[in-house]
Amino acid sequence: MTTQTPEEIRRDIERTRYELASDVDTLHEKVSPSAIASRRTQATKNRLGSLRDRVMGSAHDMTGSASSTGSDVAGSVKQAPTAVRQQTQGNPLAAGVIAFGAGWLISSLLPSTDKEQQAAMAAKDQVQEHSDTLTAPLKEAGQGAKENLQPKVQEAAGSVKSTATDGAGTVKGEAQGAKDDLANNGSSAPRY
Repeated sequence: MTTQTPEEIRRDIERTRYELASDVDTLHEKVSPSAIASRRTQATKNRLGSLRDRVMGSAHDMTGSASSTGSDVAGSVKQAPTAVRQQTQGNPLAAGVIAFGAGWLISSLLPSTDKEQQAAMAAKDQVQEHSDTLTAPLKEAGQGAKENLQPKVQEAAGSVKSTATDGAGTVKGEAQGAKDDLANNGSSAPRY
């Protein structure tokens, strides 16, 4: 058995405290809700990033095609359908999203032509011109439905009112009878 000096005991105590504090900090980091949420958020970001890279290609792939010269652009355009097909193979949803996004982006960048503006104005004028002929049958159908349903609704409301009145009278009569019975039975009941 070895005897330790008080100084050695203090150093052992300090070392044990340091290791214990380190263990507590590590344990806290593992079970802390914010740390768990942070780890899961980072893992989700990593998975989404890898999914994006698989579908859209990595940034490295894009810089290679973006730095093409004029003659390479024609080759890249010819190879684009093949590249898109390879990148989205087995994932038709991703292909649809890419096509929709590309179409939307291109259409938003292009200004509308005079023909498109004229067609839009013509369509607007036609809709305004024919709006009465389109809405008139709907208005007539709504008016007819109102006329057909109104007597039935009034009849139903009257029936509900009559039933409620009869029920209230019945309840009032039964309550009065119960009161009278209680008064009669109460006066003849033995007193304690």
